[in-house]
Amino acid sequence: MIRVMTIMVMLTVVSTIVVADEAPISGSVKMVDAAAQTVTIESTAGGKTRQVVVHLKPGAKVVRFVRSTEPGKAGFVEQTTALTDLKPGWIVSVATKHEGNKEVADLIKVVLER
Repeated sequence: MIRVMTIMVMLTVVSTIVVADEAPISGSVKMVDAAAQTVTIESTAGGKTRQVVVHLKPGAKVVRFVRSTEPGKAGFVEQTTALTDLKPGWIVSVATKHEGNKEVADLIKVVLER
């Protein structure tokens, strides 16, 4: 019985570590470095503000949502945009993975353009 409990605890710890490896980050764009393929985001969580440098993988996408211009199609559609189109102050959401000592992403979603 003790072995079973030990295994269950170990599996819980391992699954927590795996889930913690991917963290969504949302916040305000502070800086874009197109040459280095990075975006610096100011994020507030738990009452603490921090700046996170997100490195984009090759082929990463930046998307924003715009009103459809097609007749008969209501709502918003996803539009791919260039990394250089991101502006400081825009609110973005990024799902990152921790690789080495970097936060890495392959998709940035623009939530609000200010």
